[in-house]
Amino acid sequence: MQPLRVAIIGCGFIAQKHVRSLLEIGEDVELVALCDIDKHRLERFAEDVCRPHYPNLRLYTTIEECMSRNDVDLIAITTSSHTHASLAIAALQAGKHVLVEKPLALSIQDARTAAAEAKHRGLILAVSLQTRYLSQTQAIKKAVDEGRFGSLIHGVVSMRWNRDMDYYYASPWRDSWVTGGGLFMNQCIHYIDLLQWLMGPVVSVFGEAGTFMQPLHIENMGVAVLKFANGATGIVEASSCVYPKSLLTSLSIFGERGSVSLEGVRLNELKHWSFANEQTEDESVFVHTDEISHTPLYEDLIQAIRTGTPPLVSVETSLDSLEVILAIYKSIMEGKSVQLPLDDFDMKNMALKS
Repeated sequence: MQPLRVAIIGCGFIAQKHVRSLLEIGEDVELVALCDIDKHRLERFAEDVCRPHYPNLRLYTTIEECMSRNDVDLIAITTSSHTHASLAIAALQAGKHVLVEKPLALSIQDARTAAAEAKHRGLILAVSLQTRYLSQTQAIKKAVDEGRFGSLIHGVVSMRWNRDMDYYYASPWRDSWVTGGGLFMNQCIHYIDLLQWLMGPVVSVFGEAGTFMQPLHIENMGVAVLKFANGATGIVEASSCVYPKSLLTSLSIFGERGSVSLEGVRLNELKHWSFANEQTEDESVFVHTDEISHTPLYEDLIQAIRTGTPPLVSVETSLDSLEVILAIYKSIMEGKSVQLPLDDFDMKNMALKS
């Protein structure tokens, strides 16, 4: 079977992880094109990361020219956050399946427009929310779907990180609500997504945030309380200014008949797994704790494109967590609880407020 042919737009840090995953998959996929508006960055990335493995790789500094290639099946968008939605829509209009780095958009309307474009054209639009593919989070999802928790009571995500100013200087778009989105959108999105994915639809959000210790234009500490349609409560604690270094990341789910807690940089430490109806296969959860990787995401996308089935991170399943994050920002801005679904909200509103 012909390999899936991929073009990557954007040659920043995250693009390296995409190339690494394509190489891990091997003959089932091929990187055929690379695009970046910065010619020097493009050429350096191609030579350092790609050329040894993909000698026939074509380079483009014009996005339209890259998208017009007939031999591209999937376009991966790895640019700065504020360009994601417009590039995704352009790629869909060029007839390509699309994988876009998180977040899909910095406004709910742009995200819904991209989703509608994919549906209209019968193409796959997926978002890089790769923590869903971890075997340990898959095991929790299976337990939820099987009803082993009973009624869900509450869930907690905690992200206690340290990011110094060099992190922001390296990519200045991170220090802007207009281009990067802030702590909840740029760093904590994976963990908020897991909480929503595991516990179901959110009906209301209340958030608070602030900026401490660093000369930033975005929040670097915040909390949020989520109310779920099933009556459960979600708690989000996020920081990128923990002194003196990053501590833990954790995810915990509590129900009337079960409790689970993961910790670790990659949620790879299983701290607690307890259910009233213990099962023999539960032992496997303590063994298979994976690293966060784009590889299973690409494997799922290849299967989805070839069979016409939606991937685990399809835009239809990704819009909910993006809406929750935008609602958190709206709550921070307005100082009150926000009900979902969200009529409209754009991260530019945060910049105007500041």
